[in-house]
Amino acid sequence: MDEVLGWQELYREMASIVGTTATRKLWRYYGGSQVSFPKRLWDPKLEAVQIQRERRSGMGVAELARRHQYSSRTIRRILAQTKD
Repeated sequence: MDEVLGWQELYREMASIVGTTATRKLWRYYGGSQVSFPKRLWDPKLEAVQIQRERRSGMGVAELARRHQYSSRTIRRILAQTKD
Protein backbone atom coordinates (compact mmCIF):
# COMPACT_ATOMS: atom_id res chain seq x y z
CA MET A 1 0.00 0.00 0.00
CA ASP A 2 3.12 2.23 0.13
CA GLU A 3 2.77 3.02 -3.57
CA VAL A 4 -0.43 4.99 -2.91
CA LEU A 5 1.17 7.47 -0.50
CA GLY A 6 1.78 9.92 -3.36
CA TRP A 7 -1.71 9.51 -4.81
CA GLN A 8 -4.45 12.09 -4.44
CA GLU A 9 -6.73 11.54 -1.45
CA LEU A 10 -9.68 10.26 -3.52
CA TYR A 11 -7.52 7.56 -5.08
CA ARG A 12 -5.99 6.61 -1.72
CA GLU A 13 -9.47 6.17 -0.26
CA MET A 14 -10.59 4.17 -3.29
CA ALA A 15 -7.51 1.93 -3.04
CA SER A 16 -8.28 1.20 0.60
CA ILE A 17 -11.77 0.07 -0.41
CA VAL A 18 -11.28 -1.78 -3.70
CA GLY A 19 -7.51 -2.26 -3.85
CA THR A 20 -4.78 -0.67 -5.94
CA THR A 21 -5.34 -2.77 -9.07
CA ALA A 22 -9.03 -1.86 -9.30
CA THR A 23 -8.23 1.78 -8.50
CA ARG A 24 -5.74 1.94 -11.35
CA LYS A 25 -8.31 0.41 -13.73
CA LEU A 26 -10.94 2.94 -12.68
CA TRP A 27 -8.43 5.79 -13.00
CA ARG A 28 -7.44 4.69 -16.51
CA TYR A 29 -11.05 4.35 -17.62
CA TYR A 30 -12.65 7.34 -15.85
CA GLY A 31 -9.64 9.62 -15.24
CA GLY A 32 -10.60 13.22 -15.97
CA SER A 33 -14.33 12.41 -15.94
CA GLN A 34 -16.93 13.48 -13.42
CA VAL A 35 -18.62 10.36 -12.05
CA SER A 36 -21.69 10.35 -9.84
CA PHE A 37 -22.91 7.22 -8.11
CA PRO A 38 -26.66 7.01 -7.46
CA LYS A 39 -27.46 6.41 -3.80
CA ARG A 40 -29.57 3.37 -4.65
CA LEU A 41 -28.03 0.36 -6.39
CA TRP A 42 -31.22 -1.07 -7.91
CA ASP A 43 -32.90 0.29 -11.03
CA PRO A 44 -36.08 1.96 -9.64
CA LYS A 45 -38.39 0.34 -12.22
CA LEU A 46 -37.03 -3.14 -11.58
CA GLU A 47 -37.15 -2.63 -7.83
CA ALA A 48 -40.79 -1.52 -8.11
CA VAL A 49 -41.59 -4.75 -9.97
CA GLN A 50 -39.83 -6.73 -7.23
CA ILE A 51 -41.73 -4.86 -4.51
CA GLN A 52 -45.02 -5.56 -6.29
CA ARG A 53 -44.09 -9.26 -6.62
CA GLU A 54 -43.17 -9.51 -2.93
CA ARG A 55 -46.41 -7.77 -1.94
CA ARG A 56 -48.45 -10.23 -4.01
CA SER A 57 -46.67 -13.09 -2.26
CA GLY A 58 -48.03 -11.78 1.05
CA MET A 59 -45.28 -9.55 2.40
CA GLY A 60 -46.56 -6.62 4.45
CA VAL A 61 -45.81 -2.95 3.80
CA ALA A 62 -43.68 -2.59 6.93
CA GLU A 63 -41.59 -5.61 5.99
CA LEU A 64 -41.18 -4.33 2.42
CA ALA A 65 -40.07 -0.96 3.78
CA ARG A 66 -37.41 -2.55 5.97
CA ARG A 67 -36.24 -4.90 3.25
CA HIS A 68 -35.91 -2.20 0.61
CA GLN A 69 -34.87 0.60 2.98
CA TYR A 70 -37.80 2.85 2.15
CA SER A 71 -40.45 4.38 4.37
CA SER A 72 -43.86 2.66 4.50
CA ARG A 73 -45.30 5.71 2.77
CA THR A 74 -42.87 5.32 -0.13
CA ILE A 75 -43.70 1.61 -0.42
CA ARG A 76 -47.42 2.43 -0.61
CA ARG A 77 -46.69 5.05 -3.29
CA ILE A 78 -44.62 2.56 -5.32
CA LEU A 79 -47.37 -0.07 -5.00
CA ALA A 80 -50.03 2.45 -6.11
CA GLN A 81 -47.98 3.48 -9.14
CA THR A 82 -47.23 -0.08 -10.25
CA LYS A 83 -50.67 -1.65 -9.92
CA ASP A 84 -51.42 -4.19 -12.64
